[in-house]
Amino acid sequence: SNPLIYLIIRLCLILEASGLCSAAWVTARFQKIAMGYQPDGVYLEGEPRHTAEANNRREKDIDRLVLIIKYVASFALLVLSVVIVMTAMFTEQTNASTFGIPSIAAFCIFWFVLIWLGQIEAGQGCLVGLQQIDKERYAESHPVSLMCTKLSHKGDNMERFIVGRQLLVVGIVTTLNMMGAPIAGAAVFGLPSVVNQIFLGNSVAMILTTLMLGQLTAQVNGGTALLDMINNYFMLFSTYVSLGIEFSGLLHSVYLVQYLFAMITGEPVKTKEEPRSAGANAFFWARVLMSCAALGFAFAVTLSALFQGKTSMWAGVPGWVSVIILFALMCFVGMMEGMQIALFAVLNMDKEELKNHAMAYKSCELTFQGDNLQAFLIGRQICVTCCMFVVAKITSCTVAPGESTIFGVSEGLQAFFNTGLLGALITTIVGSLMWRIVASSFSLAFLSNPLIYLIIRLCLILEGSGLCSAAWVTARFQKKMMGYQPDPVYLEGAPRHTSAPTNSREKDIDITVTLVKYMYSMALLVFCITVVMSCIFSNQTKLSSSAPSAVAFVLFWFLLLWLAMIEGGQGALVGLQPLDKNLYEDSHPIAHKCTVIAHKGDNMERFIVGRQFLVVLIVFVTNMSGAALPGTTVLGLPSILNSIFIGSGVAMMLTTI
Repeated sequence: SNPLIYLIIRLCLILEASGLCSAAWVTARFQKIAMGYQPDGVYLEGEPRHTAEANNRREKDIDRLVLIIKYVASFALLVLSVVIVMTAMFTEQTNASTFGIPSIAAFCIFWFVLIWLGQIEAGQGCLVGLQQIDKERYAESHPVSLMCTKLSHKGDNMERFIVGRQLLVVGIVTTLNMMGAPIAGAAVFGLPSVVNQIFLGNSVAMILTTLMLGQLTAQVNGGTALLDMINNYFMLFSTYVSLGIEFSGLLHSVYLVQYLFAMITGEPVKTKEEPRSAGANAFFWARVLMSCAALGFAFAVTLSALFQGKTSMWAGVPGWVSVIILFALMCFVGMMEGMQIALFAVLNMDKEELKNHAMAYKSCELTFQGDNLQAFLIGRQICVTCCMFVVAKITSCTVAPGESTIFGVSEGLQAFFNTGLLGALITTIVGSLMWRIVASSFSLAFLSNPLIYLIIRLCLILEGSGLCSAAWVTARFQKKMMGYQPDPVYLEGAPRHTSAPTNSREKDIDITVTLVKYMYSMALLVFCITVVMSCIFSNQTKLSSSAPSAVAFVLFWFLLLWLAMIEGGQGALVGLQPLDKNLYEDSHPIAHKCTVIAHKGDNMERFIVGRQFLVVLIVFVTNMSGAALPGTTVLGLPSILNSIFIGSGVAMMLTTI
């Protein structure tokens, strides 16, 4: 009954509502997940166990907050990375300048191959996914998609496409590295050396740009809009290029591995085509020999360059260490390439049979739990791309004109070695395709490797970190811009998607975008008001320079409030015209008086005319109170910000609006 108790309770509620310690709810949520805490009802009353999913409104709000932070932070990181790469490119601090390529040409090549990378990364999944769909169902709605699938699904062309596309992907990544990777000692924006080292020296900016814009964005949309994604001539061109690369025979050594494993397992090589003729067989094995010779030559050049210290490898790393890192990375990439094949190979396998291989079963159980498969594929892509850039750095020769060349070849041939394409050939065959064949032939044995389980965990952690969450945001923008529709819209007559979100992730992204708009607009408003008030109180406006600052301050805010009242008042008076005034006479007597006067005869028209002059007069006097004098500077702002917000009147305009 002590009155102070009531006041103290009020004080406690105010303190909690202030949000001062709201982070405790967030840390408690993390602790619950990390420790696996369960409510007592689970043990005492047999209630269902809690998972990582949110169980109440507060937990849902916390999870959404964490997701929004991931989106915003990742998108900011992406923008920073793109800006850093483009700045290094236009200040001639990338590999393009060492090849004598003008900055504008490097810029165009970079973005062309980045878009191309996105097309073929998503395109492969689309072509594979459409194999079981009757082509007549989309022949009219997607004629170019039909051309792509007819070409790639003919005979063994799908396998040939995958083989050729793999070298194309590695070649594109190598080209991106040539155009955008920074030279030694590159620095931009006067950033601290540690930041330059992370984003430029370690190619983090290039990796994040390639990952999110060149791969994951298209892959996210390609997972649902298969027909729309490949319904363009660029994909048809890419299909022909991939098949052409395979036909060249550069990668045919991988088929030798395929036949060796067929001999080991005693199973014939699967094919959808008739047996080759004698001539075709001779041509096939001739290309296998040529490919083996090319691979051997590529290894000879690359290893020689590594031992001589003539590659882009970080300075101070001994040659033998570089070789170990190269093969370790290729094994790591190979395992991730093979994992995807092996996991899908055992997807429909009998569960009891799978349990006979404990480690493989454990890996599959982890991967196919909840949304883990999609998370794994994204995390895997992050790992593969990071490794590809490091491998490209290790295998790219850097012999300058006038220096002794590898094996004493001509400078023209050495210039070709410097492109890193030999490293691309090695990575494609040894670091990707061979592992795919092994995983396809021995899926369970491949997944029984304990390292596979650890790699899956690593991929899930990488995706869960939110490092590349911006890809979901850019995919949402791409979907809206390109008008992508899920396949059921065309194949099953499902309703078309509009710009409205269609799932929880899209809702979260739209909420994030709206929240960011509110936050940056509010921050801009607060900054503008601060600038205007600083001008007034430093006597640098027309009125405050000849009258006390307090007078200018009071007049400014009085006029601003008056302006707000008559701007909103006009709409209110117009909107209330059709309503019976008796309905609000008692509840809003002053509003009643205003409408009685304004709605009498032609007074509404007269009000609008007179009000317009009043608005202009208020803006004019407000400008006298708050507009800065020429040459005004406040808060020690850089000259460009003073010019924008004060000299151009942006601060006054935004505050008034």
